[in-house]
Amino acid sequence: MVSSQVHGDLLPDNYISVFQQLKRNASRAPTSPALVSLEIDDSITWKELLDWCSFVSQFLQELEIKANDKVLVLGENSIENLILYYGIQAFGATYCTINTDINKNHIIEMIDRIKPELILFDQGLETLPIEEIKNTRRFSFGDRKSCTGLFAKLSCFDHNTFYYLKNNQTDNCILCFTSGTSAQPKGVIHSFCNYQAIAQHQLERWSLKRKDRILEFRSMSWASAHMISLNPTLLAGATLLLGKKFSRSHLVSWIEKYKPSIIVSVPTVVNMLLERPIENGKKTFESVRFISCSTAPLMADAHRRFENTYDAELVQLYGMSEGGIIAANTPGKREIGSVGTPGKYQDISIRDSNRKLLGTGEIGEIETLSAQHAKAYLYADGNLELLRGKPLKTGDLGYIDGKGFLRITGRAKDVVIRGGVNISPLEIDSLISQLPGVMQVVTFGVPDPVYGEELVSWVVSAPGHRLTIQDLKGFCAEKLPEQKRPKYIQLVQDIPKNKRGKIDREKAKLDWQTSQKKGNA
Repeated sequence: MVSSQVHGDLLPDNYISVFQQLKRNASRAPTSPALVSLEIDDSITWKELLDWCSFVSQFLQELEIKANDKVLVLGENSIENLILYYGIQAFGATYCTINTDINKNHIIEMIDRIKPELILFDQGLETLPIEEIKNTRRFSFGDRKSCTGLFAKLSCFDHNTFYYLKNNQTDNCILCFTSGTSAQPKGVIHSFCNYQAIAQHQLERWSLKRKDRILEFRSMSWASAHMISLNPTLLAGATLLLGKKFSRSHLVSWIEKYKPSIIVSVPTVVNMLLERPIENGKKTFESVRFISCSTAPLMADAHRRFENTYDAELVQLYGMSEGGIIAANTPGKREIGSVGTPGKYQDISIRDSNRKLLGTGEIGEIETLSAQHAKAYLYADGNLELLRGKPLKTGDLGYIDGKGFLRITGRAKDVVIRGGVNISPLEIDSLISQLPGVMQVVTFGVPDPVYGEELVSWVVSAPGHRLTIQDLKGFCAEKLPEQKRPKYIQLVQDIPKNKRGKIDREKAKLDWQTSQKKGNA
């Protein structure tokens, strides 16, 4: 077992409530920007944020919202949404969120599962099936600057009054959903204490200061945005630069105008910036201390090429909606190809299929026990599965190297068994990506009458390179033992990805099987 700090009581050190954090920041730096909305060049100071959160508290008090009551907020990245995010938690209720970029039936199912006491929605989301939810109070956000909708009501409250509930730190602060591609992703309930444990991790691992400017453009509906940027910004009293829609041109203009010190990113963005490098890229990234990369594996070769291209440090980390930040590299002290050392409060173990504890360098499933763990899963049938106080099986395969760094080798469910040999598709991806001219690759298993399963690799060529199937097969023959060589290699224009930009192996496999059926028809 590798441990950063054993925490038997599963509570963070020096707990401070969201309200106390807001009050402290407003006292220390009242005129410093807390939130900046990049698309519309709008901002709000820490004192202004505290005031708006006080109005939210009075509104919730008026509606008789109680501890653990669920307030569903539906909206895109905006200062208004973040006022509600911090305000609801500062009051002591439970902020709930859903990714609105899904079909109508899924939204209805999730709202029914949540059973919120109150629904607050962005005025741009009137087309959502909110009216179909009966007997639930609901308000449109409106806009704080023009004082419309809910924000017109909030602006009428008293500046000197702040209501907050007498919460336990184990009460529910957040309900969100996993990013699974299934029709029924799991609801994840977080407590105030486990969310602060995650924020403490980020504060320490990234050495966050009030002067830091953290650029976040991922959806606020995902727990990873809360964990990596929203909550640490509050704890540090830093500035959050909030983007709405990522594009290459947007990123360049954001960096040039707002000079972020930290950029929160994902492998898809890294690959896009490698595919079409930014002109004068090294100069563009001069203000940036480092760029974080998470949510999916990043190939070591892409990591090195990015740093060589932009002279900007990439720092990988590894986490889960329900598990917090499991491991992370530290700026200035990292191992390329790893996801870092165990996070704060995280006890990590590597175990085989019989849960036998494995040693250094041995590959098995990653398990963790932590104060960062979420409180419970909320399933579609309304049942809860408590998570805290017991090991969490991640479903990921990996090992701890001799330096104590965690290395991910694949997903347990993705393992291909060819002729009795267990093969991790991620291992094949990592190898093929080292061939010059390879931009992206995905490997998956397909049924085979002789060996049980065979390997298929889809490869996207980088612009300006003319890879051939023979190049790829020759490289695999040179670098891989025969039993691990893909039987089928295809050059493709694109690789399927889910809504979060992660490579979707299952979709690739289904597309392959569909094409084979059509070819045999």
